[in-house]
Parts: sequence; C-alpha cells; structure tokens
Amino acid sequence: MKTVSEKQTIIKATSLLESKDRFCFVTYTRSAIFSASGEVRGDKKPPKHFARSIVSGLTNNNKNFVKAIPLELSGLTASKVREINDEIFYDANYLDYYINNSYDVYKIFMNRYFKEQDALVISFQNQSLISRNFGDNSSYIQVPYNDFYDKVDSITAQVSEFSTGYSLCILDCPMFSSAIAPKIWEKTNMSIMDLGKSLTLARSFHKAK
Repeated sequence: MKTVSEKQTIIKATSLLESKDRFCFVTYTRSAIFSASGEVRGDKKPPKHFARSIVSGLTNNNKNFVKAIPLELSGLTASKVREINDEIFYDANYLDYYINNSYDVYKIFMNRYFKEQDALVISFQNQSLISRNFGDNSSYIQVPYNDFYDKVDSITAQVSEFSTGYSLCILDCPMFSSAIAPKIWEKTNMSIMDLGKSLTLARSFHKAK
C-alpha cells in the first residue's frame, strides 16, 4: 500500500475539482477501517449492512474513486487496509494540516472550490454552523448522529431527489461518509467530496483566534 503526503493530496483534490470528470474522494477513519475488517466488537459493532457498504468503497477500483486514510494510523490499521485493498491511499487529514499550519491555504482552497459553487451538503452539523462555507443556493441534509448506522439508505434516497439539481455532493460526516459515499456513487451521477472533520476543526480554530 502506498500513502501520499498532505501536499500531494491537496494537489490531487484540486485536480479532481478542476476536472470535468465525475469523481469521488472519500476518507476512512480508524473506526471505519476496523469496522470493514470485522474488528469492532460488542455494542460498538456496526450493522453488517453498514460495514458491507464501507467495504464496497474500499474495494472500488475505479480510478476516479479516490480513497484517503489518516497517515498517522498505526501499522496494525494499515495492515487491515492492505488486507482489503492494497493500493494508493491519500491523506485524509490534509485539510487539517493546512488549518493548523497554513490557514490561508485552507481558506483559499475552500473559497475557490466551495464558496462560489452550489452543492448538496450532508453533515452532522446544523446548517447555520457550516452554511458560510458554501454557495447561497446550496442545500443541506443533516444526519442524526445518534443513529446514523441506520440512515444510509434513507439519506441516499434523499440525495437522489437532489441529484438532478446538483453535480457535487459534499460530505461532512466522518465514518458515515465512508458508508454512504459508495451508495451515492452507485445511485446518482454526482461527484462526491468528503471533507472529513475539517469543518469542525476550522470552526474551533477560528473561535480560538
């Protein structure tokens, strides 16, 4: 398995967003990877349909279905990824890096690709907390955090209703994103951009300034 640095990842993300080709950029948390490999036990174990959806994304070999993992994950976690798909993985925390180390780069990236573009945004957060990052005509679907395991199909159905009006779907729902991204890819013609936890981190960074 080859991993790619945060600088190479932002270049890749930029090229995807600049391209006219449909794409999916999806991030995988440690919990998502262990769920996919069947390592999560007890009350925290997700339903089988949720884990299967994560696996379907990890094993998707379409060149425009791009996957990212936190590069600081332990060797054990990386070995679980290799068991599922031994290919190139980008840095899931590349925007977090720029928020912490070069906030101006983060702001330029967000303003250039999302502030002026109308999109469908799927988030754990309230619209009021994240709307300033997106175009005025963007639409929002809020995912209930307390039972998101059972919301993959219903949220996918809602996305399908918006798919004729938007070409881009933004994901702001770590772990849930890794299960729903393959479904959106299968059911719609939208491009998918997973922002991981960057919007939450950016809001905290801004408050602390």
